[in-house]
Amino acid sequence: MFLRIVFMDWPDAMDKARHGRVRTAFTLVELLVVIAIIGILIGMLVPAVQAVREAARRTQCANNLRQIALAIHNYESAIQRFPVNQIGPGMPDGSGGFSTGYYSWLVTLLPHLEQGNLYESFALSQNNGDGDGYKVSEAHHNAAAVRTLVGAFICPSDQPNQDNTIILGTANPAPGSYAANAGWPSFATGFGGERSTPGMFNGAIPLHHPSASVTWHGKSDISFNSVTDGTSNTALVSERLIQPGNSGDSIDGGDDRHRSLCILARYETLSAINDQLASTHAHIFESAHIGRSWSSGWPLVAPTYMHTQPPNGLIGHYANGSSVTEGNFMISPSSRHSGGVNVALIDGSTHFVTDQISLEVWWAIGSRNDGRAETLRD
Repeated sequence: MFLRIVFMDWPDAMDKARHGRVRTAFTLVELLVVIAIIGILIGMLVPAVQAVREAARRTQCANNLRQIALAIHNYESAIQRFPVNQIGPGMPDGSGGFSTGYYSWLVTLLPHLEQGNLYESFALSQNNGDGDGYKVSEAHHNAAAVRTLVGAFICPSDQPNQDNTIILGTANPAPGSYAANAGWPSFATGFGGERSTPGMFNGAIPLHHPSASVTWHGKSDISFNSVTDGTSNTALVSERLIQPGNSGDSIDGGDDRHRSLCILARYETLSAINDQLASTHAHIFESAHIGRSWSSGWPLVAPTYMHTQPPNGLIGHYANGSSVTEGNFMISPSSRHSGGVNVALIDGSTHFVTDQISLEVWWAIGSRNDGRAETLRD
């Protein structure tokens, strides 16, 4: 019986072999199905990979802020005060104003960030601009220094335009992502009108005008002892997006967080200032320079920010020009991290602050001495 079965099956096997009915490859339909499955898997994987990369970039940004905060601590230990924004001679005639060439607070931190050689290459006795201007040309003594990109000053999630020659001169100054807390505008009367006006500087890194007296700037020797609301309740440094546009159209049609809105200069509450910002128009000139030079202390380059709008909110300047001559530039922290920004407090801790933070908490941590000891909670 066994032999009979074998002999009966053998012809069938031979017939299948002769007629090629034993398949050795995929059909076209099967191949397309496999490709489709692979495509679906890649589609599911790419967002996850991007999320992981963004998480790493956000962490690196927080580390940059931590380094800067530690450098400020070291500076304060050595000098007995925080660095100030705007150092240098300014305009030759000493009149101040928007055409000045001052250096930012970041320049003074370089020796505390293992950038001593770069610091020494700056000629701080010279105007940080050609003649009485704010642009730095290739012929300027500081050209090489100002175009040096410092890794700790760039958020890896931001993608700045590396061509700043049109806006800030042929030296092509290097951009920077981080701005110091300048508190509230001098025109702000506080939460409910309780603040005398003009309000004295109440941020962390002092505004300073070397060539002209600005009453509301007050004293420039701010230290840890000046932070009466507590160092763990007061913002020190945050991130701010860099303007990428090189033309009026690209700036005007770009991200709202890059465009400065013009509002009337009048004493009013922080809430009323926010309401003004929501119903006004942008100016190209005041918007063009934001973040485009880490070494410039000029207000419109935005080395400082203010606690008016929440993170990733609107920014603004006053119609009377006090934004450029006095530092009343209401930059809001902003980032490409989803849903918020990194902020370093004066105690050196870093936090991710969401766009939905309570405005009263945001205003409170912007002031070092308003009497409201609000605490950030991650």
